[in-house]
Amino acid sequence: MAITEVGCMGVKPGLSITDPSTPEGAILPGVWKTVLTKPGGPQRIFWGLEKEDSSKVWAFFDWNSVQEHVDFAKTHGAEAVKDIPKVCTHGEFTKHVTLLPSTDVLGSPITQIIASYFPSDISADEKDKITQHVKGLLSKADTNDPGYIPWGYGWGLENDYPVRGLGGKTGTIFMVLVGAQTGDQHNTLFGELVHAVKSMDGLVGLHQFTMRSLRQERE
Repeated sequence: MAITEVGCMGVKPGLSITDPSTPEGAILPGVWKTVLTKPGGPQRIFWGLEKEDSSKVWAFFDWNSVQEHVDFAKTHGAEAVKDIPKVCTHGEFTKHVTLLPSTDVLGSPITQIIASYFPSDISADEKDKITQHVKGLLSKADTNDPGYIPWGYGWGLENDYPVRGLGGKTGTIFMVLVGAQTGDQHNTLFGELVHAVKSMDGLVGLHQFTMRSLRQERE
């Protein structure tokens, strides 16, 4: 099954890293181009700034497997990403998640994202209960809305994701993504999802944000 590497990095102050008309705006696209042209690399990359906090940049890489990512990192990783420190201060984390049905939702003009955190030892049954509840809300939205609503959801493969705002505390991540054409489209659905996740037993932390994704693919 395909997996997605997800990472978040800090952006150096005063830089417009998504503006192609600036020198710094060429850095990350150049890095991603290198990653996408090396053998054994990911198939595509979605990346962008948090609308609510532009000092954070997220990136999602589509791999065939975790092992493919591990092998690539050993062979090409250091050289491929050597320019990232020119525009980024630090990496908050690099982990993996399985997003269903796919990462296509990130191709939307705007993606609203919920990153929710649960205990590292959460059981498979508890995960399934949370998943089914969220799937029910998404399926209901598909039925009620005559237009297509892009969405995705999935659990992290690791159980030591750093929980945003809790100073070193880690947990298991569950992500929910809703695509939109405009900033206020599907706000009702997103609000229902946030409320549902906040009411889940065992929730350790929650971070919600909006991202305008840039996209690069392997040719």
